[in-house]
Amino acid sequence: MSIGTFAFSKIKLQKQAQGLYLVMKGEVENNSGKSYHAVVFRAIIFIKNIAIGNITFIINGFNNGQTREFEAQVGELQFDKVIRDVSRYEIYAENAY
Repeated sequence: MSIGTFAFSKIKLQKQAQGLYLVMKGEVENNSGKSYHAVVFRAIIFIKNIAIGNITFIINGFNNGQTREFEAQVGELQFDKVIRDVSRYEIYAENAY
């Protein structure tokens, strides 16, 4: 299944405001040409080529041309223990309806 085009920006990996854990924050823009009731995105956090965190987040009521903010906790990863070693992340649309 091919799911339209989404642009990600202002992506940050940071510590929870009231906790120890790693969170991913940012914006996603719907450039797919379609409006969706919901889009499920998957984000994978890597140290070198080893996936250390795998999360999903949902944007509900996502209209074409709209930009939305998101924030998701990355499992049980403690920010201070992993942030220095994180080398990259991947984010993609996994499902939409």
